[in-house]
Amino acid sequence: MTDLSFRGTGAMRLAGFTSPVVGWTLFAVACYLALPLARTGRAFLPLDYGLHPVVLGPALHWLVVVAAVAVTLVYGRPASSGPQVRRRADRALLAILVGVAGLGISLFAEAAPFGFGALGAFLGLAIAAGAALSEGNRVRGDAFTGAGIVLCLTFVTLFITYPLLMVLRSAVWVDGTLTLAQFAKTFSSPLFLFVSNRFTDVDEARQVALWAAAGTAAGTAFGLWQTRTTALPRRLVLVALWLVGGAIGGWAVGIMLWGRGALPSTLLVAVIVAPSATLLGFALALLGQRTNSRVVRGCLGVASVLPFITPPFVIGFSMIFLLGRRGLITYDILGISPFANPLYGIVGVSLSQILGLAPVAYLIMRGSLNSLNPALEEAATTLGASRWRVFRDVTWPLVRPGIAASLLLASIESISDFGTPLVLGGDRNFLATEVFLALTGRYSQSEASVYGVVLLLLVLLVFLASRWMLGVRGFATVTGKPASGAFLPLPRGLEWGLLALAGLWLAFILSLYGVIFYGSVVELWGINNTLTLRHYVEFRNTAWPVVWYTIQLSVASAIPAMMLGGLIAYLVTRHRFWGRSYLEMGSLLSFATPGTVMGLAYILAFNDGTLLMTSTSAIIVLALVFRNMPVAIRASMSGLAQIDRSLEEASATLKAGSGTTMVRVLAPLLIYPLLAGLIFAFVSAMTAVSQIIFLVSAGRNVATVLLLSRVERGDLGVAAAMASVLIVLLLALIVVLLIASRYLDARNRGKGLSI
Repeated sequence: MTDLSFRGTGAMRLAGFTSPVVGWTLFAVACYLALPLARTGRAFLPLDYGLHPVVLGPALHWLVVVAAVAVTLVYGRPASSGPQVRRRADRALLAILVGVAGLGISLFAEAAPFGFGALGAFLGLAIAAGAALSEGNRVRGDAFTGAGIVLCLTFVTLFITYPLLMVLRSAVWVDGTLTLAQFAKTFSSPLFLFVSNRFTDVDEARQVALWAAAGTAAGTAFGLWQTRTTALPRRLVLVALWLVGGAIGGWAVGIMLWGRGALPSTLLVAVIVAPSATLLGFALALLGQRTNSRVVRGCLGVASVLPFITPPFVIGFSMIFLLGRRGLITYDILGISPFANPLYGIVGVSLSQILGLAPVAYLIMRGSLNSLNPALEEAATTLGASRWRVFRDVTWPLVRPGIAASLLLASIESISDFGTPLVLGGDRNFLATEVFLALTGRYSQSEASVYGVVLLLLVLLVFLASRWMLGVRGFATVTGKPASGAFLPLPRGLEWGLLALAGLWLAFILSLYGVIFYGSVVELWGINNTLTLRHYVEFRNTAWPVVWYTIQLSVASAIPAMMLGGLIAYLVTRHRFWGRSYLEMGSLLSFATPGTVMGLAYILAFNDGTLLMTSTSAIIVLALVFRNMPVAIRASMSGLAQIDRSLEEASATLKAGSGTTMVRVLAPLLIYPLLAGLIFAFVSAMTAVSQIIFLVSAGRNVATVLLLSRVERGDLGVAAAMASVLIVLLLALIVVLLIASRYLDARNRGKGLSI
């Protein structure tokens, strides 16, 4: 807010000129006048001063200068009261909006790719607009808060909402016409759904119809039983809804069992993977919480970290070594013929995804189990309930939120998985891979967009199903009072069964990772097992530059993802403003959107015109920033919920602005949440495939895409060497960052800053 403590007209004018509104407007004009407004091609460098505003001549973009002059004149007049300050800020905001409109219309009318001059002018004017909103009391907060709100809303709209809208537009706007013809064409394609196969002895369509009829009957019967005490008119409506739901469910089951194509394959794998991974994760979490063995808990903890530092298709890749046509188990031990191997298809994709998602489910379920109050189980035992009865009637119902969260995450990850079906899919089609193949193989943006819309709808249905699963029941067990007692031990039979299951799972996981390292030091897996370092030499000569480039991109994306995520979390939790719900939900949308859909969205949004950025490093960095930012948001929001607002109030009392408070008060207290967001963003960027496979170009390849291409063409030795280096590198990085975080936390505790 402008300082009005000066006396005299000259002092008040000086106070006006020191406003951030004036400063950032002048910054925008300086960028506009010093740098080229546009660029001739995709590259940002070198600068082409033939596209300087002065060279381009009079046009609407000159309104930037007009806006700066208007703001300067407005703030040159004294404002001695609150209403005058607000009117001055509103007039400045109007001038700034005119400048933004003139610059935007000029660029989009010419379809000229934006240059550094336009970028600096837009950023300066956006920050000035936020400061004007703050000074005009349109936003409750200082200039930092207002500028942060404007910038975050702009970023979320431009890099999340707008690209997704372009996917929807591409699906329904074909050859300049609004039509649903592409949906009809795609839905009727055998690649999407294929039921009646004339080369089989089974009538698949009849089987699907039988399942639909069975679902209809089951839904009707259940609806009649559920509404047996309901009034007749309402009962008829509810029974009709159950009938329709049963028919759809039965048809879906029939399609999954008897159909072929991308939709049945994706649904069948998701239905297999989500419950299996969740139950396996729940079993491991239950064992980790209730066992007395520190060794078991330590092994489970280490194994739960491995999927996060592994490219998403590497488990499927290592399964080829163990269970493939020349696999150690299938060929060398069991003697299964290479032509009768069942790994490629639904079996292999499902098994790989279960193994990859079980540790994630374990972490979710471990948190749910640890939040339970042991006194509830003790009370049930005191009333005479057996341990099996306590588990069934007390423990299991209270972990339903964790079950729902795990099912939701596992379903979304399974539906949107791209790398595993590409490696192990065999002759089956999957929705995520069809998005890629439709764009790069069949060169149809509209068909790829239709597949993307279907993926988005499936994710939305999974989310609604998880909400329905929870219902309206209460699950609160954390009351703020200290919990007493210890958790009941597991029944002896259950504990031994879980120990056996955990042992098998750990042995298989270690075998999968072991064969990756072993496969990297043999000549040719399954054919020539002579030890060699040839693959590492080839990796150093051909693949290391790509890995180094990937590290640079990951660092360049992880730091902004952490900072922007922390800023959005601060704005959403500490301030109330118009667009707050949109900012929160929109910023999380990119994480819930399948990666292939988000990559397609960036191609459609930034491949031509003013926003041209494809075939540059910038588009890859931006895609990674807004893909990984939601984790930093959620982690920071959880940390902020534990920090008392009185600390910020004390900082404000000492005349510190919001920016100073964030850096010097909140950031030291949020070191762990921010570090978690940073680690996740970096690791996810290093292992990303689906969201950036559309965005890589010649000279700008990334490690995981190169690794996937090596696997596809059968160069398994170098692929194993790359995977080994990535795993060791990421594991070492996590250890270093955790040690650094402990050092920073200890230093903060010494300064009295920790919670």
